[in-house]
Amino acid sequence: MNKILLALALCVTLSACNDKKSKTEPVDIVSIKTAQHINIPGTRIYIIPPVGYKTANGFTGLQKGNNAYIQMYDLVGGNFNTNAATFTKKSFEKQGAQVFEFKDMTVNNYPARYVSMQGEKNSKAISIVFGDTTFSVMIMAMYPATDDKAADDIKKAFATIYYDKDLKVDPFASAFFKLNDSVSTFKFAKSASGFFVYTLNGENKKSLGDDPFVNVTPLPKDTSMTARSISEMFVTKLAQYGFTTQQVKNPSYAPVNGLPAFESEVYGSLNGKKCLIYQLAVTTTDKAVIIQGIVKSDFENQLAEIKKLARTIQLK
Repeated sequence: MNKILLALALCVTLSACNDKKSKTEPVDIVSIKTAQHINIPGTRIYIIPPVGYKTANGFTGLQKGNNAYIQMYDLVGGNFNTNAATFTKKSFEKQGAQVFEFKDMTVNNYPARYVSMQGEKNSKAISIVFGDTTFSVMIMAMYPATDDKAADDIKKAFATIYYDKDLKVDPFASAFFKLNDSVSTFKFAKSASGFFVYTLNGENKKSLGDDPFVNVTPLPKDTSMTARSISEMFVTKLAQYGFTTQQVKNPSYAPVNGLPAFESEVYGSLNGKKCLIYQLAVTTTDKAVIIQGIVKSDFENQLAEIKKLARTIQLK
């Protein structure tokens, strides 16, 4: 999976500093839902797929073979302004991408940002983020760098994007993992944008503050990714948001329920407060899930409960 797109995915659920908006004139998307539109399972997003693209079974979105995909994140309860702050030409270039086009625009009157870029030699990417103060959608497409037709097909599909705020969705409709939260005090609380959040007793608070919680993130996997590299990338990204690593304890490569895995406890501080980040990443040939528990107090007891939940992981 393209590392820049993975970094984008991580930004969906993490806050970041603001940046200036592009001065490019807006180019708007105006669409209506038609019989040709399909709903992306687990989201409120509708789109007319490009020819040859099917609903993916390893992530939320669409896929054409092994070379092109459109991944979608629907963050209900999120804030477009917060997520758009990291969606800037400057931030992409800082990660090593060549930006071909960057625009502020709208999608059916929702403010949006669009980028076309190249972060790796053999692939190019097109991405868009839009929403308001109650939700934020990020759609990321990757295709072979020499395939101009794929780029045109993706752009035409993007022009059909339709969002239905009133649609009721099954949060696990596209999930390819299972956890048994009956064995732990951490229960499923909510899902957003393909991420799943577990809290103490399943409390669904608007803000968790210093409460412990668990994030579960399903990801597509390519041959360059291992359970350890995924885990390390998530820790590295957290460092950009105030987490300082002081000590890594109990690293383990032991399989979990027959799955290749990497487990670790990362002790440090988050914005000046003591913090423990527990991580368990498991993989198959084309899928990965990372479970990330964040604890700021009562480390021993909360860690034990998080491990009880994490170690029930199974992939479909």
